[in-house]
Amino acid sequence: MIFDKKFLNPKAYIRKIGQLVAKLAFQFNLPLLVTTKIDDLTIRFVATSYTEFQLRARESFRREEVTMYWLREVVMPDDAIYDIGANVGAYSLYAGKKIKGGKGQVYAFEPAFSNFFPLCRNIEVNSLNETIIPYPLAFGDIRHESRFYLRSTATGTALHGLSKAESEGRQFDAKFCQGVSVVSLDSFITNQGVRFPNHIKIDVDGSELSIIRGMVNVLGDKRLKSLMIEINTDLNGNEIENIVTGLGMKEDRIEQWSGKNTFNKLFLRQ
Repeated sequence: MIFDKKFLNPKAYIRKIGQLVAKLAFQFNLPLLVTTKIDDLTIRFVATSYTEFQLRARESFRREEVTMYWLREVVMPDDAIYDIGANVGAYSLYAGKKIKGGKGQVYAFEPAFSNFFPLCRNIEVNSLNETIIPYPLAFGDIRHESRFYLRSTATGTALHGLSKAESEGRQFDAKFCQGVSVVSLDSFITNQGVRFPNHIKIDVDGSELSIIRGMVNVLGDKRLKSLMIEINTDLNGNEIENIVTGLGMKEDRIEQWSGKNTFNKLFLRQ
């Protein structure tokens, strides 16, 4: 009789049992403290949904190779990092752990209420209160008050919509609508007295162009060393790249999402 090796692997059974325990806990609204070890860092998440448990805590650091390259090789301990569209903080936490003890600072921006509180909680359980500063803000080309449409209120979900129930060019039925303050990144830096960013990550599911238009001063400043951005080529991708490269940045690495015209692109200062 021939057995599939995976059924003889104890680790596979342990992993399956862990998944079942997690699903059962979330059915009873019980949070789980999930510990993830990546490189030489230990990162903890307080997970309250299976999406957060599986997608954010377990898979974030394995799914985006270019983003991880950026964090590992480009970001340095004394740098200031802006994480725009931080969700529950996976990449902010990695950056915070890496720069802790140095002179660096992470600013994490997440407008969705269902992700912002978990982001703050994850910062706290990792003892990164002094290293990561969270803001419940959205960015755009001009300052205004708007509405933020949530596809789901489950923690860790994404693909929400700013100003309308649409994400990456596709409409959806919103489960909740909240108010949100929108500012340009240029004005935020000027008015808030925060550190100027050396590195910026943008992952906002369709609002990238308006953010880029509102940060031309930042993009043209040589203190900005890198931009890590998710771009959908069906949604103004060429215009975004033209603005970025026209202000002194050069595409260094690219990674395509499977089955989508969506790319993670790393731009470095020329």
